[in-house]
Order: sequence, then structure tokens, then C-alpha cells
Amino acid sequence: MASQTPDGTPSPAPGRNPYEMRFDLLHLAKDILETNAHMAREDKAKDRSSFYTTEQVIATAKELNSFVSNR
Repeated sequence: MASQTPDGTPSPAPGRNPYEMRFDLLHLAKDILETNAHMAREDKAKDRSSFYTTEQVIATAKELNSFVSNR
């Protein structure tokens, strides 16, 4: 049975702190944008300048965090 916080929501994985989870979200966001850029480069019909910015990585990480944090 998964552990829960006092308000009944599932607690993070044992041994994981919020900083580690945030780090993982940033890496996941970067990986998503990197994959999208790679796919765009392979599509000959699209513009070849498909790089991602730090702001895009942070925005994507915020979207993922919002989804994960949604109760």
C-alpha cells in the first residue's frame, strides 16, 4: 500500500525529496523538447532551425508539474 500524507494524497517515493523530483521534471521536459526537435529535423518539409530554449524547458517542466500536482 502506498504511503499517504495527512490529507490523504499519495506521498512522494521514499527517499526522494522535492528537489530531486523537480530535477527529474526538468530533465523530462528537456528530453521531450529534444525529441520534438529531432523529429522536426527529420521532417524535410519543416524548418531546420528547431532548437529549444531554456524558457521552453522551464515552461514544459511547469506544465508537467501542474499535471503531476493536480489532485
